[in-house]
Amino acid sequence: MESKFYIELNMKTIDGFERFGCFELGSDRGFALRLFGGLAGRPVEGDTGVLHIDLVEKRGGLPMNMQVISCTAEELGKNMKYLARELFKKLNLDDTLL
Repeated sequence: MESKFYIELNMKTIDGFERFGCFELGSDRGFALRLFGGLAGRPVEGDTGVLHIDLVEKRGGLPMNMQVISCTAEELGKNMKYLARELFKKLNLDDTLL
């Protein structure tokens, strides 16, 4: 059974955390972990932070959070730029060019 990996963007609201974005990363665990490791933020401790970024593994249709970080709005902007750049490279450039 193949796993799929995602990065989910969540925002704290009065009703709890609501997802407002999702990046599909494919099935390469190493790529997903490296990409998530390059994001700015800090590990979530308890119910802290307003903006969370989750690394999610979906196996057999069931999602499981692997890691969660909290970030500021400024860090979120930097993270979006980083994700867009790295996903563009993965999806469009031949591995021999990297």
